[in-house]
Amino acid sequence: MKITHRHDFEATLTDVSSMLTDPAFARERAAALGTEAQEVDIDAREDGTETVVLRARVPATSIPAEFRSFLGRDLTVTYTEVWEPLTDADRVGTFAVEIAGAPGHVSGAIGITARGAATELLATGDVIANVPLVGPMIERAVAGAVERAFTDQLSVADSWLTR
Repeated sequence: MKITHRHDFEATLTDVSSMLTDPAFARERAAALGTEAQEVDIDAREDGTETVVLRARVPATSIPAEFRSFLGRDLTVTYTEVWEPLTDADRVGTFAVEIAGAPGHVSGAIGITARGAATELLATGDVIANVPLVGPMIERAVAGAVERAFTDQLSVADSWLTR
């Protein structure tokens, strides 16, 4: 199942890029989802590439009841962004969501683009659930959860940028 999420920031490309790779912001992203980050890892390479990894334990109550039997009591979610070097016009990368023990994943492209003094974020990707018969239902539920997570995290980002 395809997902697409857009968001406009009232901040410069440089400020948004810095925020997205800040460990303190990564912890606030986790808090926006109602959990505490167990691990935040930011790997900045000499070539300007940066990887952000956020691992958190999420209660299974955060997913629809009909899918809990596939996942167990608590879920360990790993969210990863890999960003190419920042240019004057944009910064592009990839994202992935993995749930330990889950029969599927979410992955796609993410980018931020300068729009004058503002910045647009665009994330597009695929939700894949490899479960016979109920896979499409799981994909719809996960896609909805990912959309809500983007919305919640980017709301926190807007607040972060006004500090």
